[in-house]
Amino acid sequence: MDEATDAGAGGSSGGGAEGDTATGAEQAAGAEGDKPEKTVDDKQPGTQDDPQKKQGENADEADKPEDKKQGDGEKPKEEKDKKPEGAPEKYEFKATEGVELDTEALKDFEPLARELNLNQEQAQKLVDMYGTKLLPMVQKQQAEAWQKQTEGWAESVKADKEIGGDKLNSNLSAAQRALEQFGTPELKEYLNGTGLGNHPELVKTFIRIGKAMSEDNMVTGKESGQRSAAEVLYGK
Repeated sequence: MDEATDAGAGGSSGGGAEGDTATGAEQAAGAEGDKPEKTVDDKQPGTQDDPQKKQGENADEADKPEDKKQGDGEKPKEEKDKKPEGAPEKYEFKATEGVELDTEALKDFEPLARELNLNQEQAQKLVDMYGTKLLPMVQKQQAEAWQKQTEGWAESVKADKEIGGDKLNSNLSAAQRALEQFGTPELKEYLNGTGLGNHPELVKTFIRIGKAMSEDNMVTGKESGQRSAAEVLYGK
């Protein structure tokens, strides 16, 4: 009887242990079954782009070109405010040998050279080129144009209906008397040297003065016909 009791106790005890083991396994299996499966959203940060993060990065990238563009727009302003570095405080120009500096022309050239930010050497080269090439060319053209003008005046005097033609010799004689009487050697030299002595209105003025004085032919017709009005009036 005691043995049966012990056996029963032992069987009961062994069955309890097995039951407990089974219950623990079931609980563990239940725990595993209750655990939610991993999804894409459960991945660690950085394993997939976050929509909100990506949207923020796109916004930053969209702002970058604008910032760059704005910076580029400010650059010309900085360059505009930048002081010139080439022009000296004062230009010191030297005349080329045989050439005289035109001080009035330099007054106009200096501000331009400073505006172009030319250094001393660059500005001097332009001054030399003006004095040795441009100025002589301009002077030659002016002299040729003036010579052409005075020759045209002489032809006008000869062809003038009032004082030219057949009356030219006597009229030039009258003009010469007036100049000899009232003109000075310096005036005669100036009128002849500049060519102004051929101007029709000046010739007519001296003719009227000479006629008002008296009629006295001082030059022969042959000599007068071979010379211009200025040559007859002022000598040459």
